[in-house]
Amino acid sequence: MPLRLLFIFVLIFFSILAKGHGPVHESIKRVTKEIEKNPSNASLYLERGKYYQVDSDFDHAFADFMKAKALNSDLEEVNFYCAKLFSEHHYPISALDYIQKYLIGRPSHINGLVLRASIYKQLGEDSLSVVDFEQAISLSREPKPEYYTQISKAVLLADSTNYPGAIRWLEKGEEKLGFNIVLKSYALDLAKKNKDYDKAINIIDSTLLKLNRKEKWLFKKAEVEEQAGRPQHARTTYQEAMTAVQQLPVRIQRTRMVMELEASISIALLRLNE
Repeated sequence: MPLRLLFIFVLIFFSILAKGHGPVHESIKRVTKEIEKNPSNASLYLERGKYYQVDSDFDHAFADFMKAKALNSDLEEVNFYCAKLFSEHHYPISALDYIQKYLIGRPSHINGLVLRASIYKQLGEDSLSVVDFEQAISLSREPKPEYYTQISKAVLLADSTNYPGAIRWLEKGEEKLGFNIVLKSYALDLAKKNKDYDKAINIIDSTLLKLNRKEKWLFKKAEVEEQAGRPQHARTTYQEAMTAVQQLPVRIQRTRMVMELEASISIALLRLNE
């Protein structure tokens, strides 16, 4: 067997072994040893259950959560993690039951409200999902960008024609958080999906003002202009994107992502010049 091929097999073998000995598995072993020393400690079962949950081991996670609850009936945190576990494994009815129990004593718990909102989305209760996301946002000092993208999606699921309402939530996110590429990207996707090309171009232009590297978003702008039936503008913007690529340091130009972008720009220019 050639030496290079043998080396590749060795790497694969050890990578397979490593999967069974990653940080999560080491943490499970550590907590298991602690449980052996102190088997009546409910918090240890809860901790190990969370590690099993990260490892997508439903049965062991749920068993540990139930053991924690049996040892300490006041450990309400168990209900939250059971809700999360059932939701992640697509059992939203059971997930809702657990999160409702959890929120009875914590009606303003932000993560609990966000989790229930996502469970309502799984159940198709989109209007209720919007209410929970809105409450979570109002209670958060520093809401996450994902809260705004999720409520925007929930608004559209509740009413597919309410594009303005969905966009407005993304704009509220920027008012609260300032410039955020996650919010800008989703707002652009929404505008394009609704063929609101002027809005899409405005979103791109406001984003370009904030970016040091502009080639990717110039390409996005050219695509929108082409979709909007403005070939002359699109051609000019594609060329701007190509110029931006060519002005990058050579080491960056040679990366796969930039080479693929350059190829896409070239194809677009050829198409428009036919």
